[in-house]
Amino acid sequence: MPPHIRVVVVDDHEVFLDALALCLREQPDIDVVATATSVRAALRVVEDTAFDVLLLDLDLAGEDGLLVARQALSRHPEVAVLVTTGSDGSDQRIVEAVQLGVRGWMTKTVTASDLLEAIRGVARGETHIPAQLLTGVLMSLSQRPHAAAEHLEGIDELTSRELEVLGCLVDGMSRAAIGELLHVSPNTVRTHVQSILHKLKVHSALAAVAVARRAGVTGSASLTSTSV
Repeated sequence: MPPHIRVVVVDDHEVFLDALALCLREQPDIDVVATATSVRAALRVVEDTAFDVLLLDLDLAGEDGLLVARQALSRHPEVAVLVTTGSDGSDQRIVEAVQLGVRGWMTKTVTASDLLEAIRGVARGETHIPAQLLTGVLMSLSQRPHAAAEHLEGIDELTSRELEVLGCLVDGMSRAAIGELLHVSPNTVRTHVQSILHKLKVHSALAAVAVARRAGVTGSASLTSTSV
């Protein structure tokens, strides 16, 4: 049996937080290890708790939830941050989150099944961005200075297999699909992706796709999936 996904839930609406935590605790593969309702409490939690996924409300009583994301990723670079918000948000805000290393962005209007799918997806290393926002976010990422010189130089450091994996990411393929195509295990795909991120000096697969597009790396299909 695979290990449980340890989740920290941060939201300043206590009724919503309790309902969400109850829903997650009913899942056989998810453990809610801590909750918090403010930036201050969340910062203490991420300092003292071992977890795999941070489910984070973006607006915490007027404070910026990305402060918590920044601290969590600084202390635990391997964890996945999934942002929840009451609004669709702007491309600029999502780009800021992705550059920081956030792996997912969802509104609170999504269904429970979609949220659970996103939690499990980011825990596997995937990136979840709403389809209607994905194109704009990729364009913004590609045009920003972060996709320029120092990141593009990393393309030359990629091995031939890493370039294959990167091309699959550009195609929008999930990591499971990449493994099937290349006849390797999901763990091997994960290792390749982590190496790609390190060499390109980015924090997420989506940012790597932006750099790849800037460098002219292409796959066999257009990017249509919301999971990369």
